[in-house]
Amino acid sequence: MILRTSIPERFFARPGRALLIGVALLGLVGLIAVVVPAEPLAIDRQWSRTMEHIQTPLLTHIALVFNALGRGLGWALSLAAVGIALALRRRWLALAALSVAEALTSLSSTMLKALVGRPRPPDGLVQPLGSSFPSGHAAYAGATCVALVLLFTLPGRRQRWWTAAALGVLGMAWSRTYLQVHWLSDVVGGSLLGIGISLTVFAGAQWLTAGWRSDTGHGT
Repeated sequence: MILRTSIPERFFARPGRALLIGVALLGLVGLIAVVVPAEPLAIDRQWSRTMEHIQTPLLTHIALVFNALGRGLGWALSLAAVGIALALRRRWLALAALSVAEALTSLSSTMLKALVGRPRPPDGLVQPLGSSFPSGHAAYAGATCVALVLLFTLPGRRQRWWTAAALGVLGMAWSRTYLQVHWLSDVVGGSLLGIGISLTVFAGAQWLTAGWRSDTGHGT
């Protein structure tokens, strides 16, 4: 069933290219999941030691804020706020794409955790659930930050917003390693997973609906 909107959604200037990039990122995550060892890499251990050495009360509070945004009530409220904003503007296709992207991100992260079964770093500052690869928080940040840029900015006018989105993804990834609940390679894999899913879902939605409008005489 195709959702009609009064103004056609245009998430990308070139949805085909965005779709290819998204699929490529997902393929890369799958490759990482296959080759990543159960034991942390040398760079993982080195990064973890660095995070231990820089711990301060201020940085810990910042990391805990990211932790709250990516789970439980913080996660639900942030997504609900975006969903309500889209519903009030009757952007049903955008709301559907966001819902699918977030659901696929959560589901794929959970499945990969079960398949890879990588142990978490010892002595974490919080007590997460599940195994280590990929980081669910980082996947959520990747998917959501990309989605927010696609939902609320226009193609060709996004450079500073992509910078803000990158800072959001990097901040969440940093916080997971700072809190000693993920290795560096876990947050890299999680971030790529979320970004790849959002690009694929939003590009696919635009591509499919553009084709439908062309077939039925309602061109953009």
